[in-house]
Amino acid sequence: MREQTSTRVQDDLYDYVNGDWQATAPIDPDKVAAGVSEDLDKKVEKELTVDLQDALKQADDAPTDNFEKAALLFGKALDFDRREKEGLAPEQPRLTKLQKLSDLTRFNAALPDLIQNGYPLPFRLFPETNFHHADQYQLMFDSPNTILPDVTMYADAAQKEPLLAAWTKMVRTLLAQTDLLAADQEAYTQDALAFDALIATHHMSHEDMADDNNIDNATDWSDMLAKMPQVDVANALAPILPSTPKQVNIVDTRFYDAFAAVFNATTYRQYNHWAYINELLRHTALLSPRLREIGAQYDQAITGQKELAKPVRFAYELANRYMAEPIGVYYGKKYFGPKAKADVTQLVEQLIAAYKEQIAENTWLSASTKQMATKKLDTMVIKMGYPEKAQPIYDKIQIDREAALSPTVDALQRILRLFGFGRLDAPVDRSEWVMPAQLVNAAYNPTSNDITFPAAILQAPFYDVHASEADNLGGAGATIGHEISHAFDNNGALYDEHGNKKNWWQPADFDHFKQFTQAMIDQFDGIPYAGGKINGKLVVSENIADNAGLNAALRVLHKLSDDQADFKEYFINYALSWRTKIRPELERVILSTDVHSPAKLRTNVPVPNFPEWYRAFHVEQGDGMYRDPGKRVVIW
Repeated sequence: MREQTSTRVQDDLYDYVNGDWQATAPIDPDKVAAGVSEDLDKKVEKELTVDLQDALKQADDAPTDNFEKAALLFGKALDFDRREKEGLAPEQPRLTKLQKLSDLTRFNAALPDLIQNGYPLPFRLFPETNFHHADQYQLMFDSPNTILPDVTMYADAAQKEPLLAAWTKMVRTLLAQTDLLAADQEAYTQDALAFDALIATHHMSHEDMADDNNIDNATDWSDMLAKMPQVDVANALAPILPSTPKQVNIVDTRFYDAFAAVFNATTYRQYNHWAYINELLRHTALLSPRLREIGAQYDQAITGQKELAKPVRFAYELANRYMAEPIGVYYGKKYFGPKAKADVTQLVEQLIAAYKEQIAENTWLSASTKQMATKKLDTMVIKMGYPEKAQPIYDKIQIDREAALSPTVDALQRILRLFGFGRLDAPVDRSEWVMPAQLVNAAYNPTSNDITFPAAILQAPFYDVHASEADNLGGAGATIGHEISHAFDNNGALYDEHGNKKNWWQPADFDHFKQFTQAMIDQFDGIPYAGGKINGKLVVSENIADNAGLNAALRVLHKLSDDQADFKEYFINYALSWRTKIRPELERVILSTDVHSPAKLRTNVPVPNFPEWYRAFHVEQGDGMYRDPGKRVVIW
């Protein structure tokens, strides 16, 4: 049921459904948002926390069951008293190691260890599916993260100055807890700021990264090495790569074109001090309560979060961060099960069939492009609810009851990191899930052409076996349609049915598609929100998917009998599924960083594109959610 509100549905669907809730709903002090997804998250957390506590009581010192391993990690994270006694000690050996790397010669000698053990580096490395050979992994080179959430914020003094001031205050407080002399503490802080400024000058924005064409830059190995003349990357990687790569991919070409100017003998001290601070910041949450509080201050300034998570929630979140898949397999089997998996899979199949009909009836695609689009739908893999088992790498993990939390996490990360590098010559494992079952979310993966629907999102109001079909289509149906539609958004459309980034379009069809894409950009671009404006280019892929997902679910709704095809229920539950309230500090930041539009706009902007909206609520010219027919956009 919708909330009671004075807003007319014809003027503002989101406020009509969610307005009174929006005005009064509290956000938990240790959370940055409230809403439907957050409520489901808390439900899942409550269930799994009890199960982890029970498993912890039963686990022996060296369990073979992966859920019990997760429970041991949960228990270790819960021991705040031990961390209070340990203070900075568990992290000190890593800090000391960095301090000893006083020049480039020592840095390069230590580089194999720095890479394998995850120290902060002036570059980022990770294995990922090859854009153009989806059956192969490829080594990716990316830029380090900047202090500010997006590089465009460095040019905006109103955002830059208070956030950098908050970061500087946090770092000064944190370094005062170390054995550094006061003068060194300040030198480290200023050097880190200077090195961050160097990175930011040559770093991609989130808008740039939102276009897959910008991050697809295959580069010969020899050319990659030439871009990093001061870094002995080849010898550093030799112990962990199965063979010397012929090609790698550069995610951020701007950064690597300027790498020699960013990292060299002159800037090395700045890097070293930047690395020391980032190393410490990465571990503060794993150390004493006081260090955890200090290390969270900057994130709290960005997000508006009032309090840190209580110990039990912190332990739950940490266990989920590093043992997500084993926990997800457990959750899916206990709380979802095979019957629910089969029921929702049928809904997915209905939506794929509806999508095929929309492709067949399309008036602007040629026959050959339609054939390729249909083939992509025919080969799309559905990953529903949960995987049957976790990846074998988790069987190799052991959680030492006696070790401190920080080195335990470091050791766990090392195992996962080396596993990733070690399979660069192996075929891509298409059975892997991009999301665990306990996550309230969903995803489409273009390089494997599969859609993933974790069990946790397949609950009311998204999906309820007791709800009407119209309700379920407005919730889960539109969400499922959204993920299917990512196969044909401005990025997904670049990949073929096997996940290879390969043009399968007739030129005239793709030109027409780009016109639709621009129309979608224009529909959102410049809308005022949270003291800023929506960047249509940044959010276009998600908006295309919202638009097409709504349309696919509407097609399925049209196939139902008249007493079931309640379009009012459909739109109301669609709006309810987007019920979200975000702290104002974070709202402004996500305008520059998030490829998703704010929830209210994801409700109110796409809905007026469809004739069913006007018929369901008798929306007329002059109403707030009326859109001139010539400005309505339906791509798929």
